[in-house]
Amino acid sequence: MNSAISAIDDTDRALVHALQLAPRASWERLAQVLGARPETLARRWERLTTAGEAWVSGIGLRTGAQAPCMAWVEVTCAAGTSPAVGAALTGDPHTMGVEHTTGGRDLLVFVAVPNLHVLYQYLSFRVQRIPGVVGTRSSMVTAVHSSPDRWRLDQLTPAQADLLTGRGRRKVAATPPAPVAPMPEEDRPLVLALASDARRSVASLAWESGMSESTVRRRLGRLEAGQSLRYSCALASGLTGWPVAATVWAEVPEHEVADCAAVAAGLRETRTCMSVSGPWNFMIGVRLRTIEELSRYTADLTRRLPGMRVADTMVALHVRKSEAQELDRTGRRVRTVRPDIWQDAAPAPREEAPPHGSA
Repeated sequence: MNSAISAIDDTDRALVHALQLAPRASWERLAQVLGARPETLARRWERLTTAGEAWVSGIGLRTGAQAPCMAWVEVTCAAGTSPAVGAALTGDPHTMGVEHTTGGRDLLVFVAVPNLHVLYQYLSFRVQRIPGVVGTRSSMVTAVHSSPDRWRLDQLTPAQADLLTGRGRRKVAATPPAPVAPMPEEDRPLVLALASDARRSVASLAWESGMSESTVRRRLGRLEAGQSLRYSCALASGLTGWPVAATVWAEVPEHEVADCAAVAAGLRETRTCMSVSGPWNFMIGVRLRTIEELSRYTADLTRRLPGMRVADTMVALHVRKSEAQELDRTGRRVRTVRPDIWQDAAPAPREEAPPHGSA
């Protein structure tokens, strides 16, 4: 048996599942659901996070009232250079994900920047100038139907999940989701402070930011309620039982996109689902137990969605980075690359500098 897999048990996985549902819940609240002492859960979490086996991160990428400009970038490299190129891209704050993949590209990179001009600048004067890069192809994200933070382990019972989230306490009529609120520039340092550990106490955030604890609580509450800040709890992929990451590119009739997204998001293996521009208009990121399951998954998709045409599939050989976390080959976290997407994407290009003396 793999010693890395045997190092954690069902209680650890239940704790991760609980934190996926309630990332900032107190140890006392979690203890009521999991049937363990608060201090025991705290010690387990400390062990998991210290080993890089689990983490809770906070991500907030909005620029005022605008959603970030996001794109999937396929990178082709000269022979033997993809490890160095992948390492260079992993260190950039503008990359949320970096994978070495099979298929017609060497790397698949998920990029987030404030606007289209910065995306152009990042691709033209950063990515395409990394030694070894011989070509790129980009697909803009036009809609996010399901994001990675919604993927869950299946360790808790429905009753435990309802108790933790409060969904079982009352029945209310379905209401449309509230619009995403703007994120003031002054809140960015607070959001970035949560990138490596979203369970940080209000006291520590207040001390670091120089704000009062009541101000921090108020700002966090506003960001959470307005969906400008989201939390993601993850377990190292090698420990989840779903170690294989793959990407499916598909063509979907535009009038069927919503239905296709709903069906795809409902499949256990689906981790993310997005509409994109480019060669194809639909992408799905999946987690699988084995490589062999990919063909079964795509067959199930096309059976459920006759209008969908699967155009390409790729398997991740090595996920270097996911949601701003640098990972090792077993999926354990090595470090957090602070996702400050608002900093300069590349040195100012000399050829685009304004003429001398211009206003």
